[in-house]
Amino acid sequence: MASKYFKKLTTRNTFLTLAFFALPFLILLVVVDLQISRVIKNQVNSQLAGAVQDNLKTIKLFLEDRLTDLGSVAQLNCPGLSCLNEQEKIYLNLIQGKRWYDFIFISDLQGNLVRSYNRELQGNISKRDYFKASAAGQPFISDIFYSDITGANVMVISHPVQDSEGRVVGVLGASLNLNYLYSLISDLRLGRTSELFLLSREGLILSPTKLGAFPFAERAFSGELNPHRGDSGVIVHLDYRGERVLCAYQLLPGTSIYLASEMDLQEALLPVRRFNRIILYFFLPSFLFLIIISNLYSRRVTGLVQKLTANLARALDECRERRQQLDHINRELENRILESQRLAAELQLSEQYILHLIDSISLGLAGTDLEGRIAQYNKHFLTLFEAREIRKGEVLFEAIPALKDPEIMESFRATVKEASARQLTARKIDRGHGEEYFNLAFFPITNGEKRLLGITILVENVTEKEKLRNKLAEYEKLSALSQLALGAAHEINNPLLGISSFLEIQMEETDDPQKKQQMEVVLENVYRISQTIRGLLDFARPTPPRFTRVNLNQVVEDTLAFLGHQPIFKKIQVEQKLYPQLPPITADLNQIRQVLTNIFINAAQAMPEGGRLAVTTSKVKFEDYVQIEITDTGIGIQPEDLKKIFDPFFTTKKSQGTGLGLSISLSYIKSHNGDIQVQSQPGAGTTITIILPIRQKGRLSGKEEEVIS
Repeated sequence: MASKYFKKLTTRNTFLTLAFFALPFLILLVVVDLQISRVIKNQVNSQLAGAVQDNLKTIKLFLEDRLTDLGSVAQLNCPGLSCLNEQEKIYLNLIQGKRWYDFIFISDLQGNLVRSYNRELQGNISKRDYFKASAAGQPFISDIFYSDITGANVMVISHPVQDSEGRVVGVLGASLNLNYLYSLISDLRLGRTSELFLLSREGLILSPTKLGAFPFAERAFSGELNPHRGDSGVIVHLDYRGERVLCAYQLLPGTSIYLASEMDLQEALLPVRRFNRIILYFFLPSFLFLIIISNLYSRRVTGLVQKLTANLARALDECRERRQQLDHINRELENRILESQRLAAELQLSEQYILHLIDSISLGLAGTDLEGRIAQYNKHFLTLFEAREIRKGEVLFEAIPALKDPEIMESFRATVKEASARQLTARKIDRGHGEEYFNLAFFPITNGEKRLLGITILVENVTEKEKLRNKLAEYEKLSALSQLALGAAHEINNPLLGISSFLEIQMEETDDPQKKQQMEVVLENVYRISQTIRGLLDFARPTPPRFTRVNLNQVVEDTLAFLGHQPIFKKIQVEQKLYPQLPPITADLNQIRQVLTNIFINAAQAMPEGGRLAVTTSKVKFEDYVQIEITDTGIGIQPEDLKKIFDPFFTTKKSQGTGLGLSISLSYIKSHNGDIQVQSQPGAGTTITIILPIRQKGRLSGKEEEVIS
């Protein structure tokens, strides 16, 4: 009974082993066969397409040379077509010297043939595409077509004729020698059935073929549907003989003529069939070898199974003897397992309590080992750095790239080295949300033996606190500056008024030109000081806006017209792109005009050698705002200065300006609930965008009328 079972086992193992080894081998052979067959087919396709491309380049070069020939003789040295007799010898030499042309003709701009060479021609060609193109001044290459004037198939290249005054006065055309054109198409030399020929978009054969097709009498395909589509392709179809062929074709540029290369499909796929036979010859001996090996392997495995079965029987008897001993041990283990489960449940509750306690902390918390690998973290830490999940064991600075900062990493290493707490205050960290500040604290984790086990990291986002602190400092600085400005204006304005009045009286009374010139210089500086004082007063005690309805385009035009007479604007090219449907806005006319004046003058001063000042107005899409975009091509603003341009008294003009213009402008725009945005590139120029609401909250002061200026 056991012998018969093991014999069946040997047979079954033989088939299973054969299937296990033969199936992957068979799949491999099929895959290799398919891949190499595909490569061979691609090579044949590439050869056909390459033959088409090479011949297409030859034909294209030939046609371009013929157009150049015509262009060289299409220029007349007289007005109109009056000197064609003088050109006759040139045209005849062009025909007789080469075998490229059958005849040459010239027509006037009405399409009437006025002269022909090498053949007598009469008629009108005004409806031909080549005539229309060349009469419009363009060279042209036609398709091969039947001409009712010559009574034969022709291919015409044409060129506009220009007289001595450069006018197009006619069309010069030449009929190409089709036999010479056909001779340019070389033999494929790929096989017995390969051929190369021309055909039209409709599939009509236009040149003789090696297998005997007649030009203009047969189509290149069998059936109703033309398979030749698009500019190029490689297809399989039935040819004019009804045979399946592999065809590569490509459109001759500028025409509707295809150059096609074909080969019988049976001949094209002959290398594929040869390779398939080689694969078959290789597979059969290999399969027989696998059968023999599988049988030998199954016999050996069955023998080993027989020995193993005997050993297992002996081992089974021993197991029965030890089973009773194991039952006793199992009962002891069950009791200990119950005790372990109870302790594990208590430990789990304790761990969950600690985790909930950590998650309840409002700061970001993470614990790492001494190498920086994350061991624990709370939910706020994930939220703080916008991470979905952090894998435990991952290095902290790799998991959170925002913390990969040299100073932060150095503080972590110092905490590990010295086993003492460290803190970083208001540290700038880039999370992709602009400028943000964080407090970070590093605490060592030790055991009862003071052995360092890891590091605890606390992270707090203090961005809003820092912004509030900076704003308070800015407010305090501006408040002190305003008080200083008001006091200085009061103390300086009165003496200045006396000085200016005295100088004006002295200038009227003196007749000495030198003294008068000196007084004018002093008076000009007094006015400049007075202007600075007025700027201080405007900054320290801004006047509330008086809102009226303002035509913003008109304000821009008036301000530019006023400033255009200033010397600094003489070399400036001003471009205005004012949106004609820009709605009127509610604004203080004088304040808006002052803002534009400040910015226009700054732009002009940035272009001392001249440049372009572009002013564009537009409506902000989907919002009740308008904007004025002012772009200059001046020297630009350095990146380190860009954040300080609205600070009071900040200026880069050295001896020019008070540094208050942009500060006052920003305060005016802010009082209109608007904004000013600045973009600048050093050496390339600056763009300032003023954004204003169309309507202001509250009532208008004065009549609700549109202000023009």
